[in-house]
Amino acid sequence: MKVSSKTVLSYGLGSLGSNLIWGLMLGYLMLFYTDYFGISAAAVGTLFLVARVWDALMDPIMGVIVDNTKSRWGKFRPYLLIAPVIMAGLTVLCFLQPHISPSAKIIYAYVTYIMWGMSYSVVDVPYWSMTAAITDDPKERTKVVMFPRVMAIIGALVVSVFTLPLVKASNSWFLVSLIYAVLCVGFFWTTFFNVKEQVTVTRNEKFTFRDAFRVIKLNQPLLMLLLTMLMEDTITKFKGAFGIYYFKYYLHAENLFPLFSLVSIVPILIGAMFIPMMSKRLGKKKTTMIGLVGSGVSGIALFFVGKSMIPFFILSILGSLFFGIATITMSAMIADCVEYGEWKIGKRAEGTVFATNTFRSKFAGAIGGGIGAYLLSGIGYTPNHTQSGTTLVWMQLLYTIIPGILLLFSVVPLIKYQLTEATYGKILTEIKMKRESNKAKVETLANVQ
Repeated sequence: MKVSSKTVLSYGLGSLGSNLIWGLMLGYLMLFYTDYFGISAAAVGTLFLVARVWDALMDPIMGVIVDNTKSRWGKFRPYLLIAPVIMAGLTVLCFLQPHISPSAKIIYAYVTYIMWGMSYSVVDVPYWSMTAAITDDPKERTKVVMFPRVMAIIGALVVSVFTLPLVKASNSWFLVSLIYAVLCVGFFWTTFFNVKEQVTVTRNEKFTFRDAFRVIKLNQPLLMLLLTMLMEDTITKFKGAFGIYYFKYYLHAENLFPLFSLVSIVPILIGAMFIPMMSKRLGKKKTTMIGLVGSGVSGIALFFVGKSMIPFFILSILGSLFFGIATITMSAMIADCVEYGEWKIGKRAEGTVFATNTFRSKFAGAIGGGIGAYLLSGIGYTPNHTQSGTTLVWMQLLYTIIPGILLLFSVVPLIKYQLTEATYGKILTEIKMKRESNKAKVETLANVQ
C-alpha cells in the first residue's frame, strides 16, 4: 500500500524529536556530569552501566505491553501523546545543577537518569514498532524507515552543532535542555495526530512473555541482525564517548567540534540517498556489509594521520558516509523480521521485535558508554587539566584504530542473515493468504451462528 508524503514526514518528525533528546543525553550528559556537575568519571561509568542495563531490560517488558494494547487510537499511537511530556520533563531534570553534597549528587543523578531511561522506553518502543504497521510493502517500508532515520541523523546534527555554543551563550545546561524538550514534545504530537496504523492483525488471545520469547528465539534473521547491530552500536557509542575529549585534549581543537559534527553527519544523509539504488542492485544485506567495512577501514586510517586536520576530516567524512549506508539499511531489515516472525510461529509481534532492537541499543549504550567512562578514568584522565603523554596516546588508540578494527568484526554475524528480498516476498505472499483464509473462516463461523 502507498504511503502519503504527509504520513512519511509526520512519522519522521517523531524521530527528530526523539533524537534531539537522545543526542543530548548520549553526547553530552557524561561531559556535564564530569566537567560541570562534579561527578568523577569512574562514578559516571558505574551509573551508566547500572542505569542502561536496567533501562535495556525495560524494553522487552514494554514490547509485550505494546503487543497487548488495544485502544481507539490503535496499538502504538496512545503512547505518543503523554509519554513524550514525561520524558521531556525528566530530561530537563537530568541537567539541573542543585547545590548539594557530592554523595547527594550521585544519588540525584541515579534517580533522574534511571527514570529518564524508563520514560524513553515507553516512547521509543511503540514509536519504532509503528513502522511495521504503516505498510507491509517492502519498497514503501524502506521509504518509511529511511526518512525517520534521516531525521534521527538531523536531530543528532542539530544537537552536535548547536549544544555547546548554546550552553556557552546562555551559561545554562538547563535552558538548552528545556529548548530540546519542548521541541521533542511538539514533534511527537505531530506524529500522533497525523500517522495512522494501516496494517493491523486482530489478536483475541493475550500475547505472553512466553510468546515473546518464542518470537525472538525462532527468528534467526532477527538474531543475526541484532548481533551485528549490537556490535556496531557498542563500538559507535564507545567511540562517541571519547569524541569531545579527543578534540579538547588530543587535537586541542574543542572549538572545531561543532564543525566536525556537522561535516561528519551530513555525509550520513548523503549515504542515505544511495540506499535505494544499492539495495535494489545488491540487496540490503550486501549494502550493509559494504557500509560496515568502509566505516571500519576509515576509522583505522584515522590513526595514521595524527593531528593533521584536513586528512582527519576527509577520513571522518568517508567513514560517516559508509556508516549512514549501514545503519539506515539495517533499520529497514528489522521491520522485515516482523513478517518473518509472523510466518514462522503464526503470531505478529511488532512491539516485541522492535523492543529487541531498542533493548540492543540501550545495552550497547550501557556497554559502550560505561566502558568508555571506565577507560577514561583508567588511562589517567584529569578533568580540565593538561593530560599526560600516555593518556593522549590511549585517547588516540581508543578513538581510531581500536573501534575501526572492531567494526570489521561486526560484519561476521550478518553472513548468516538469510532473509533476502526474494525470500521476504514469498513469506509476505503466504502470510496474506493465511490472513484471508482465517478471515473467511471467522466470517463463515459468524454466519453459521
